[in-house]
Amino acid sequence: MSVTLLLITHDDIGSSLLSTATNMMGISPLVCINLKITSEMDIEQGYAQAVKLCETLEESDELLIVTDIYGSTPSNIAVKLTQHTSSKQRMIITGINLPMLVRIMNYAYLGLSELAQKACSTASDSIFIVHEANCCQ
Repeated sequence: MSVTLLLITHDDIGSSLLSTATNMMGISPLVCINLKITSEMDIEQGYAQAVKLCETLEESDELLIVTDIYGSTPSNIAVKLTQHTSSKQRMIITGINLPMLVRIMNYAYLGLSELAQKACSTASDSIFIVHEANCCQ
């Protein structure tokens, strides 16, 4: 079973991260779909677009949905999507960052649960406070 990645983010966050990660990797080893949520959209408009995107996926695909901010419109759309559509296995991760996305692409062969765990551990492990005194040694 293959995992498909659906990014649901504010404005161009998802497309910028996806473009950068794909450029770094040279290719995208899994199907990646981006849904841009603008300030003019409400949750119902975004949800309708997400449903249309999901209808294009193969029935065997598992879906990893990654959003930017927990509790925001993109994550609320993701939650609604998992509650009201399909019987496919789906997981949601919030707080996307570039290291998380690169890790997802590097471990694209894993199953949905294992891939989600890798993504979450990488996201938190890639955040550092860099002190000026330690910066350039």
